[in-house]
Amino acid sequence: MIDFRLKTFINLCETKSYTKTAKNLSITQPAVSQHIKLLEEKYNLKLFDYVSKKLVLTQEGIDFLYNVQKLQTMSINIEHHLKDSSKKNKSLVFGATRTIGEFYLPKYLKDYIKLYPKDNISMIVNNTKFLLENLNKGNIEFAIIEGHFNKAEYDTYLISKEKLVVVASPLNKLALKKSISFKDLCRENLIVREKGSGSREIFEMFLYENNYSYENFNHIIEIGNINVIKDLVKNNLGVSIMYEKAAQAEFSKKELIILDIDNMNLYHEFNFIFLKNSIFASSYINFYNFLVNT
Repeated sequence: MIDFRLKTFINLCETKSYTKTAKNLSITQPAVSQHIKLLEEKYNLKLFDYVSKKLVLTQEGIDFLYNVQKLQTMSINIEHHLKDSSKKNKSLVFGATRTIGEFYLPKYLKDYIKLYPKDNISMIVNNTKFLLENLNKGNIEFAIIEGHFNKAEYDTYLISKEKLVVVASPLNKLALKKSISFKDLCRENLIVREKGSGSREIFEMFLYENNYSYENFNHIIEIGNINVIKDLVKNNLGVSIMYEKAAQAEFSKKELIILDIDNMNLYHEFNFIFLKNSIFASSYINFYNFLVNT
């Protein structure tokens, strides 16, 4: 539904290549150049520059892209809802970060499906960075995340504040210590989530604020799956940082324990977000209300 020249601009922002954009859109390279020229003339903007022979967005181009992406998202959502309006059952296309998608939402989704068994639900589970990118592109309608984001760009509703804890095997030598300093923790192998993960970003901020870094630890292992991390920790191959909610089952079975680290008390928000000024805000808020009131 958005102007085809804007689609050309969005694709060129992604490829940084007139040739690749022409191929992606099945048009000629001169047509791509013409589309960009027309946009620059229409809006009196300089959208791109060449820096060291590489195509880069100007600051005007960055601002323009942000607004065009919002327009594209709105267009996609309108099409989605128009298709829904001809059906008896509605659709939900949303994203959730891994902790939320795997350990917080399942109970609520079960309740929702029991109430609305014929609604079509599509939930993408990935890290914060990935979900924000897909929310901005219109691939998902809303997201439930725990990582850092710019609240100025989104309508934001708090779901809860959750505690991050250091988890270890009961066999870990630190399990016997009554007082554990951060230096004690640094002697351990630390198993962390992949870059872009919300819980990783929060812990990295804690390290920075306390003049530490990953270099202070004995060894760093990076794993992109929470269940694999928990399995490694259970086998006493390292310690990890995760939301307390993510390991409740293991705590109850005494397969994992929480290490009480001196002067370390980490909490972070779980937030429900969607793009500002969405005409479908009331529909999204209905689902948010279902989550917090169930």
